[in-house]
Amino acid sequence: MENCKGIVVISAIFNDHDKIRQPKGLGKDTPYSVCFYMFVDDVTLKGLQYHNLISTTSSEENSVGVWRIVKVEKENLYENSAMNGVIPKYLVHRLFPNSKYSIWIDAKIQLVVDPFLLIHSLVVMEDVDMAISRHPFYVHTMEEAMATARWKKWWDVDGLMKQMETYCDNGLQPWSPEKPYPSDVPDSAIILRKHSVATNLFSCLLFNELEGFNPRDQLPFAYVRDLMDPKLKLNMFDVEVFEQVAVEYRHSLKNDGVSKPTVMPKKTKRASSKFLVNGTSSKCDSYLLKMWGES
Repeated sequence: MENCKGIVVISAIFNDHDKIRQPKGLGKDTPYSVCFYMFVDDVTLKGLQYHNLISTTSSEENSVGVWRIVKVEKENLYENSAMNGVIPKYLVHRLFPNSKYSIWIDAKIQLVVDPFLLIHSLVVMEDVDMAISRHPFYVHTMEEAMATARWKKWWDVDGLMKQMETYCDNGLQPWSPEKPYPSDVPDSAIILRKHSVATNLFSCLLFNELEGFNPRDQLPFAYVRDLMDPKLKLNMFDVEVFEQVAVEYRHSLKNDGVSKPTVMPKKTKRASSKFLVNGTSSKCDSYLLKMWGES
């Protein structure tokens, strides 16, 4: 991993939650010039062995297509499989200390454009530290937080509310045209980075928030981005660009047709009643009024 000195493309599959998808549109020299790394756990590795995608007897490194498979020992894993994916997603500069650029792709995403072209067009030509797609529906962090609770993307609704109140209390503002970014909410399925001081700092600060609250990385994104110093030069490109460079699939399903869980608790922890009483003051009142355009 220390020998990756140019571009590294990374992804991760934990709890056998996705299939390995081979990138398309690669130049003839790209598989030999770009590092492709896939991080997996024991459960995923056994699934690859079961389908004869990797050897069960060889002690040498395993590869599936262009992806080099790296098994993470179970003793080093978080209980939550989603949090395990956060490590290579946001600490890539620590895992690959000599790489100049990186591309993270969720395992449900298939690249259809050469990584060299992506880095050149979305990072180098734009003269930015990071490129990421804006969310197709939301522009305010609070919208994403509400959707996270509504669609049970995270089980601890009380914790979500406390997280947002913490951010509001420490300076998070809703998106407005005065911000130098087109949105506060990204679609983080693809992240392109130049490994600069600002990008490395942003990634570490965001990782701290995810470890402190929950692995929903869209929630602390604007909070860290807006308040960090030095500022991050960011290209939040249009959803239409995302659709041209990648194909998105659904996560793997169980035999009963139910998606495999990404969080451990089985029951949703509802918000405390004190957050629901009419007239209760919230640290996010000012945020919400500005978001709704009220004085």
